[in-house]
Amino acid sequence: MSGVANQDSIERLDGEPWVRLADGRELANWSKEDEIRYNQGNRQSEKYLFYRRTFDFLHENEIKGDYHEYGCHRCRTFRMALTEARRHNLGAMKFWAFDSFEGLPDPTTETSVSKWTRGALTTSEDLFRDIVKEHGIYADHVHTVKGFYDKSLTSELQKRFVESEAKAALINVDCDLYESAVPVFNFIEPLLQDGTVIYMDDLFVGNKGNPGRGVARAFLEFQGRSKFRFARHLDIGWWGRSYVAIAGGAGAAVI
Repeated sequence: MSGVANQDSIERLDGEPWVRLADGRELANWSKEDEIRYNQGNRQSEKYLFYRRTFDFLHENEIKGDYHEYGCHRCRTFRMALTEARRHNLGAMKFWAFDSFEGLPDPTTETSVSKWTRGALTTSEDLFRDIVKEHGIYADHVHTVKGFYDKSLTSELQKRFVESEAKAALINVDCDLYESAVPVFNFIEPLLQDGTVIYMDDLFVGNKGNPGRGVARAFLEFQGRSKFRFARHLDIGWWGRSYVAIAGGAGAAVI
């Protein structure tokens, strides 16, 4: 696999076309499996770079708090958060995994991704915990909240978080659908602080990049009622973007 990673990396050349490109000989037997591996390697590299940069941002700006992830399929980005928290010696941080652990609900709004059907993107709670344990970093700091968000993110749970838990330092909203994102944004409002980073993994996925639909629509609506305003932070590949919460009054909605 390391050889594949090196082959797929961008390599400079001192002449035209200035970067090394795979040619017809190398891609003669390129398969669907190769395509999936290539895309996933590129995408996960972009995501991990985001986590490296953002934990550095949180550390340097002394933004204390917990990690929240809404949508935890395969525990990929969750492990990235655990690793970077350990690199920054954040031993007081808690890590909250909010997921149905049964995959997606039935979409009630239209998407352009045919595979987003009920039960898609399922990682069971037991498997998630096994992956965390195998990863071996801050496993005893990890907590799961199981259920579809319209049922699990109750006002009682929100009150408990406000009264008993730390504010959020970093929030990953990776729930794909508009109807899943709306209760997430309602839930996190009182958990935000000046400097909280919100990362939306599917801002431009599932709706042909249309900000009037999907998670982007839910975020725009949230900005209209939030006590915070939001500054663009980092782009993550073509699909995602992060924002920094700024206390002290609403501003113009941004995407």
